[in-house]
Amino acid sequence: MSPVRPAPVFPYKLVATDLDGTLLRPDDTVSERTREALAAATAAGAAHIVVTGRSVAWTRHVLDDLGYEGIAVCGQGAQVYHAGEQRLLTSLTMDRRLAVLAIEKIEAETGPLHLAAARDGLHGEVLIGPGYQVQDGPLASVPSTDRDSLWAEPISKVYLQHPALDDDELAAAALRIAGDLVGVVMAGPGVVELLPLGLSKATGLSLAARRLGTKGAETIAFGDMPNDIPMFGWAGHGVAMANAHRELKAVADELTTSNAEDGIAVVLERLLTG
Repeated sequence: MSPVRPAPVFPYKLVATDLDGTLLRPDDTVSERTREALAAATAAGAAHIVVTGRSVAWTRHVLDDLGYEGIAVCGQGAQVYHAGEQRLLTSLTMDRRLAVLAIEKIEAETGPLHLAAARDGLHGEVLIGPGYQVQDGPLASVPSTDRDSLWAEPISKVYLQHPALDDDELAAAALRIAGDLVGVVMAGPGVVELLPLGLSKATGLSLAARRLGTKGAETIAFGDMPNDIPMFGWAGHGVAMANAHRELKAVADELTTSNAEDGIAVVLERLLTG
């Protein structure tokens, strides 16, 4: 009779994964290998939590595809969402007057910006202002020809683009000019965002972790962009994808393969086998 092997011991209680460029492959799907690795980690006692810059409205279809019924952190930490109950547990909105003031200050130095705004709520629309280039994909947006309409209802964040400055230059300029009024993050290619001051993925993740009874030291986090830096600072172990931005790689505890090469699964499988 062969001996019974003990169940694998996983060293973390929480696995926090960004979506775009991290959990999602370039074709916006989650590989079977990564699904199996996450399932094995949860079977070994860890919770999996999605932590994304996307609003809930832009995240729900991914969670549904995963069969995800737990808590997700969306909107750069502004929204803590219970997928199983399909309700927001917390939702932080942006002061629209501060947003307009910040944009006016930035434009006074950089010239005109192209803007979009994410409205608050489970079904919050993303309004796209004139000139803003929407990335190809399944995420719905609503065009708007009137900038004032962006501020007509509560919003969670503002997206910025500039006709000449690249992402790094725009984010640096916005932070220098208006960083005392709003938070500034780069969340992906062509995605520079203004947020409520002090908001980050770490603030939302810490709220979610408290509900789950876990701590930062018990968390392993995966990401690819500068907006993941606060999450890495909060977590016990931060893993950057091979395709990650240089700023995130500089603070990561570990590098893994790219999102196209199942980088999350590579690390989880190693940890599960000891």
